[in-house]
Amino acid sequence: MSVPTREQSGRELRFIADLSLRFLLIAAAIYVLLRILNAISLVTITVVVALLVSALLQPAVAWLVGRGVPRPLAAIGVFVVGVVAIGLAVWFAVSQVASNAALIGDQLRNALTSIQDWLVHGPLHLSARQVDQIGTNLQQTLANNQGSIVSGVFATAGSALSVISGGVLCLFAICFMLLDDGQIWRWVVSLFPDREEPRVAHAGQVAWRTLSAYMRGCVILAFINSLTMVIVMLVAGMPLVIPLGVLLFLGSLIPLVGMVVAGIVVVLVALVTKSVAVAIVMAVALVLTVQLEGNMLNPYILGKAVSIHPLAILLAVTGGTILGGVFGAFIAVPLVAVLNNVRTTVRLDAAAADS
Repeated sequence: MSVPTREQSGRELRFIADLSLRFLLIAAAIYVLLRILNAISLVTITVVVALLVSALLQPAVAWLVGRGVPRPLAAIGVFVVGVVAIGLAVWFAVSQVASNAALIGDQLRNALTSIQDWLVHGPLHLSARQVDQIGTNLQQTLANNQGSIVSGVFATAGSALSVISGGVLCLFAICFMLLDDGQIWRWVVSLFPDREEPRVAHAGQVAWRTLSAYMRGCVILAFINSLTMVIVMLVAGMPLVIPLGVLLFLGSLIPLVGMVVAGIVVVLVALVTKSVAVAIVMAVALVLTVQLEGNMLNPYILGKAVSIHPLAILLAVTGGTILGGVFGAFIAVPLVAVLNNVRTTVRLDAAAADS
């Protein structure tokens, strides 16, 4: 086995030092960017939401324009119908969850009490003191992290005026994005050197197609998941079917983690209101629904436009939750999907240019 010479060791050390410096510079740039986005969180959230909604509605505008409808008329029509539909959906979801929050909370507390009794009197034979300590630690953990879970770095401003101004800004941004025929992106592309403009323009097209496919597929899959579970819950005779279905729909918008959290609530409610057998049926139905989505519906609805490994999804959602709470968890997966497809596109364009 050959021993590295001093010159070889020096080259390896310089390579490691250069790589470390680049990593630190990238980390510092990301940190500064996050601080800036946090400082203007109201603008950040409204613009991101406008982008996501526009990506969901833009295909309808393109479909109408392709059939001879003038873009201004198509954009305004889709904007009005889309905003009204989304507003009604949000109002229904919020009203259902809010009006039944106390009842769901009581059911969950009863479920936790049943679990504590099972831990004491069941096969584990834990002491009441150990069970109480576990509950206390869990409550303390949730209390300590409640702020980061609910709000996060990109928390919206607390005043009603800020919420209203953010909503108005978001509506205007959606309207302008739907009316735009590519002028905004052409201006962005013009900021880059001439030789890089074609590559940047292509990457932007790929990013927009990815975001549109993700938003469309995410809503469809969330609807299918919640509808499937609503049918199962109706057959099982469970209470609170509509609010639990809304909760499952909202949870499905956050891949993997959101569905698991909402599913746990459904299983606990089934355990308290029905029986252990029904709770097991709900758990099995949730697993089968997730498997159906992942193995059959996901590739068909999303296709290759949004192809991310489940581990990458889990890491992205976890990191997004740490950095931005619920909002960060929601945008983490589409952000990773866009970056992944853009990276692949840039590499292929670079390879084609070199050849």
